[in-house]
Amino acid sequence: MFTGLNQEVCAQAWDVIVPAIERAAELGVTNGLCGTLIVLDPANPDPKNPLFMATIGDEDPQLLINVEGKVAVTIRTGLDSSRVGQDFPYLYKAGDIKYPGAIIREGLIVSFSGVQGDYDEMICEWMVAALRGICRQGFNGEGGANRQPGAYLAG
Repeated sequence: MFTGLNQEVCAQAWDVIVPAIERAAELGVTNGLCGTLIVLDPANPDPKNPLFMATIGDEDPQLLINVEGKVAVTIRTGLDSSRVGQDFPYLYKAGDIKYPGAIIREGLIVSFSGVQGDYDEMICEWMVAALRGICRQGFNGEGGANRQPGAYLAG
């Protein structure tokens, strides 16, 4: 029964977007097939304790550091990391990462690092779209939580 965003929903969304990431690398759109993604819990957005983390390609510890740095900028500013660099560079502080690749959508923060910054952000958008669709279906779809009796979500 659907009770909101969880690791299972995130894993399903990741599985949905991985073929697109692979195809982008195959076509040379991105500069490789590697990266780390994190999804923060909207109720407790702690970059050191993400709700979900996944990697594609060869694991690189630096990518996790970069993902956490991107998220830190987004949490502090409430803005996509690309917007800070593009529109509000005065919000940077010493020690901030300058690369884009973290987004915030209605409280949901997703970050990816591994390819070009604009494509890191594109992959985040794909993940958010997949999460939103899966959660909407779980809530409103046939047999979904919103169609069950009672005013409260079942546990």
